[in-house]
Amino acid sequence: MRAPIKFLFIALLLAAISFPAVGKPPKKTKAQIAEEKAEAKKMKVPPGQPEIFSLEPHGIQRGESLEIKLIGTNLIGLTELKFSNPKLTGELIRADDATTNAAWIKITVATNLARGSYEVSVKNEKAESSKLKLYVDDLPQTYESKTNKAPLVKLSGSFWGTLDPAGDTDEIQFEAKSGQIVILDVAAKSIGSKANAALNLFDEKGVLLASNNGFDGGDPLLNFKIPATGRYHVRITDEMAAGSKDHFYRLSMGSFAEVVSCYPLSVPANQESEVELTGFNLPPASKVRVKAGANGEVEVPVNAEQYRSRKTLKVLVGAGPELTEVEPNDTPEQAMKIPAPAAVNGRIWNSSNQSDADLFKFETKKGQRWIIETMAAQRGSPVDTKIEILQTDGRPLERLVLQAVRNSAINFRPVDSNGAGCRLDNSTEMELNEYYYMQGDVARLFRMPQGPDSDLLFYTSNGKRRAYFDTSTTTHALDEQGYIVEPHQPGEKLESNGLPVFPIYYGNDDDSERKLGTDSRVHFTAPADGTYLVRVTDTREFNGDRYAYRLVLREAKPDFNVTLNGANPTVGAGSGQGFSVSVERFDGFEDEIRVDITNLPAGFTASSPLVIEAGHTEAKGTVNASLNAMQPNETNAPMPKVTATAMVDGKRVTKDVNSLGKMKLGEKPKLRVFLETNATPNSTNNDSMVMSKPLELTLAPGQSIPAWLKVQRNGHEDLITFTVDNLPHGVIVDNIGLNGVLIPKGENERQIFLTSEKWVPDTDRLCYAVENQAGRQTSLPLMLHVRKTTAVTTAKAP
Repeated sequence: MRAPIKFLFIALLLAAISFPAVGKPPKKTKAQIAEEKAEAKKMKVPPGQPEIFSLEPHGIQRGESLEIKLIGTNLIGLTELKFSNPKLTGELIRADDATTNAAWIKITVATNLARGSYEVSVKNEKAESSKLKLYVDDLPQTYESKTNKAPLVKLSGSFWGTLDPAGDTDEIQFEAKSGQIVILDVAAKSIGSKANAALNLFDEKGVLLASNNGFDGGDPLLNFKIPATGRYHVRITDEMAAGSKDHFYRLSMGSFAEVVSCYPLSVPANQESEVELTGFNLPPASKVRVKAGANGEVEVPVNAEQYRSRKTLKVLVGAGPELTEVEPNDTPEQAMKIPAPAAVNGRIWNSSNQSDADLFKFETKKGQRWIIETMAAQRGSPVDTKIEILQTDGRPLERLVLQAVRNSAINFRPVDSNGAGCRLDNSTEMELNEYYYMQGDVARLFRMPQGPDSDLLFYTSNGKRRAYFDTSTTTHALDEQGYIVEPHQPGEKLESNGLPVFPIYYGNDDDSERKLGTDSRVHFTAPADGTYLVRVTDTREFNGDRYAYRLVLREAKPDFNVTLNGANPTVGAGSGQGFSVSVERFDGFEDEIRVDITNLPAGFTASSPLVIEAGHTEAKGTVNASLNAMQPNETNAPMPKVTATAMVDGKRVTKDVNSLGKMKLGEKPKLRVFLETNATPNSTNNDSMVMSKPLELTLAPGQSIPAWLKVQRNGHEDLITFTVDNLPHGVIVDNIGLNGVLIPKGENERQIFLTSEKWVPDTDRLCYAVENQAGRQTSLPLMLHVRKTTAVTTAKAP
């Protein structure tokens, strides 16, 4: 038996050698690839559209020629090389014989081409590729080499490198003399790289001298005075230790003049103004003339041959006078007098390099409302402003007094400055809309915890926690003590309750409404006729010639803008789809807004009127279509009209809102949803879906009342979860359990309970149910009345 087994083994071995494994074809030789290309050319098969993904290298010095490798796809049969500027010329040199994913070009740059980025693309007989940017500079360019791990780059010059693989570190050397001012300027994100570059500077002994991982929100930049003649090392890394071919960068080094900003930040309209350039290694009195037109922005002309700059500089153009601060104005006695209203440009800067304060004084009448705000970070300035309104002797001006009425503390986890959710001790003893004070940060309670693993939520603005009374949101530690507080006017007599009282002064660090970033805004109402001071500082006590700001003092003009979200809906026959209306409030306007929707196509209805409650930013509604609704078209469908109305300073203001747009009738959905009262007949058997008036439900504050969720299944047989949207603030779907509101598989209805807090005022609100499994189908709206009477349910037939 051994001989046959031996012969069988030899036969199998020979078969394995002769016939390679399926799925692993032998690698083609260069000769085979060349033969295939020649054969394809004979057959006249046109190549596909060429694409280029990368250039190696990415930059070139003007006045030079350079071979550059293109990396992409279909880089075969190329016929033309294209540039976005005629001062760039070049030729196609060759393609890689082993692949169609690489080709080489030779580029020549004119000596008078301005620094910047220029587009490069290639064409074949079929199409043109996408365009990539080539970066042209006036500095000599050095490129990373595998054979030279720490190249010596002569100042002034640029080095191109790539952080690849992950964790890669590049080191570049340069020699400099004592007292020399050297700029190290990294370009990465700004030129399309994925690198989060970090820059570190070392001396010959490896001592860290300086570092930077971002300058004014951009790529790293260092301005360093050389302490001793010698050789220095620059280390470039990725902050997250990431790396790839796409993690490239350019390091420019030298004693060149670098412009980074300008002053002032604004100029008056329709006239010529002088603007000072600020930066590093600039000659004395580096100024330019700017000719402004009407309101808006105007570009600051920077001579590209004299200065390097990372960005195009622009200044605002103001409609009124644009003042400039006059130093000294560091004390109340030295405060600069300004008119009201006014705009004044200033800088937190003094020659002694100590913290600076700028004070301005203005006159006003009792009861006048002012908005006092800064524009700094919004314009790229590094200053983090703080505004304070003071009395003429420099004492802070009291705005109100907050009396603590209940103590609490943060539990479970800390709270950051943006977080809207937290866990508080004694939260069951709190009410919605109460103010919560935590170390000078005043928040407001928006929603109570909805279960054992749920947060209490504060009011938000622009997706971040909002602060009140112009306080600023800050980070708070676990177990930090806080208080429910009640606001009182200064001088009001308070009854002692054993808890602290907190004075709140007119002032602001970061805008409490979360619209201005780190810039500041104060809503000021003059308590009496007289003169008041405005003090501007940097909250970190930083200063410098780049720390510029524009202080604006203007009359408050309360206003609002409403936007409809969810236009152009497709509504299933016999069903509905949700939409929302959101409001941006201005200058302290906090009252309710009514939104009316009219002129809908036949067979369609919408929640109307909707009410955005006082202090809120959103309301939700539903558009519903009957089963027998006609498909809207150009001839039978009017354009829906949406308006928003509110009382602003005692005057009725109505504004147009963007429309619901063009509505489409969809197919009958797999689920139809119904929100009904106890007394409602079973409307799941009623195919009209659109009622002349909504069903009504009346609920008393502090009470609960039942309602019914029902569905008609048309193909969806699984579990269904729901929310009930647009309930009045303070009314919730109660006792929902850990799994929320749901109808199990095989069932078609369930009872829910609506519960109102005791403080909810009389209100009328169109609410509706929405499911989450079959396209978010909505019910018809139900009119919920909150009345300080016994709850009554009223059902009206369709």
